[in-house]
Amino acid sequence: MKTQIQKFSLLLTLILAVMISGCNQDDDIPQPISDYTSAEAYLQQIGFNGSVLIRKGNADLLRTGFGMADKTNNTPNAPFLIYRIGSVTKSFTSAAIVNLKRDGLIESFDQPLSDFSDEFPMGDQITIRHLMTHHSGIPDYVGAVEDYAEENNYFFELEEIFEIITDAIAENGLKFTPGDFFEYSNSNYLILGVLIEELTGKTYQAYLQEKVYGPLDLVNTGKGPDQILDASRAKGYDAGTEVGVYQMQIAFSAGENESTIADLEKWGDMMLANYYTAEEKQAIFSAPTGQEGVSTAGAGWFTQNINKQVVYHHGGDIDGFTSLLVLIPESNSLIILLSNEQNKGEQRFQIMETIMNNEF
Repeated sequence: MKTQIQKFSLLLTLILAVMISGCNQDDDIPQPISDYTSAEAYLQQIGFNGSVLIRKGNADLLRTGFGMADKTNNTPNAPFLIYRIGSVTKSFTSAAIVNLKRDGLIESFDQPLSDFSDEFPMGDQITIRHLMTHHSGIPDYVGAVEDYAEENNYFFELEEIFEIITDAIAENGLKFTPGDFFEYSNSNYLILGVLIEELTGKTYQAYLQEKVYGPLDLVNTGKGPDQILDASRAKGYDAGTEVGVYQMQIAFSAGENESTIADLEKWGDMMLANYYTAEEKQAIFSAPTGQEGVSTAGAGWFTQNINKQVVYHHGGDIDGFTSLLVLIPESNSLIILLSNEQNKGEQRFQIMETIMNNEF
């Protein structure tokens, strides 16, 4: 068990971290290149490393891998390999919350957390919808917890991370009044995962298996291993160096999943089709602003206008990997990027912008 001194030290680190720099997903998106000839040539030109699907309607423009999945064994990246997807996991968590409502376990997305726990600090002010759309004002836990785990060789239990978040709220309050502002925070989706487990009496992954993975035949989607050892998975890299062990339970329902191009294609197609009712889609997908390049936050998805088209997207960043899933409803199209290099957020959005402007 963590000593009280350790717990206080971590809590202090978390508080300082969120005061200095909130977690925000809004990278500056570079302008598309001017000498574009094809998607494949462009991705080679910018040095993309990973697997890609670019599908326009029912026709593949590109479905292939770039670079190495395992540099030591000279194994190339390929669409059938499994990749960590980081925060693209949030699209699955929001689907689980919708299923809670379908199952009658919650009445409304606007229910306050106090309906489920008298002990959650300021729970009468924070609703499920606030968590789903990052409007809660709850500070992000990930950076501080990851740093502490690495520096102290400490293994975190989910309950400890949840307690760190609630202690921070109890000690310092929220960063803003819930509903007033948007600020991306992984804490929101970890709390949603805890709620899923409390209300269903099942693990987060077991509930997703029952409601999502099984019915949609997503055979390679679920919690990823802490260490990547087998040949079915791409190995992750940071600045060219293979990453080591990462505690996936730190990410939990905010980012612990892994998947493949094929599984995410099925998932994306269900988002474009009828997985959600019209009423549910209004809760999941935010309305577009009509302004080019301006994103609005939904539940596990962002909405953006690019090249006069509406797209829904979410990216993911986790140890050794960067991902992106893009839905293009107007043409029933998808862009899926699974990179086994971390810290490629700017490149990810550059690719989305460039492909949209040149292929759609």
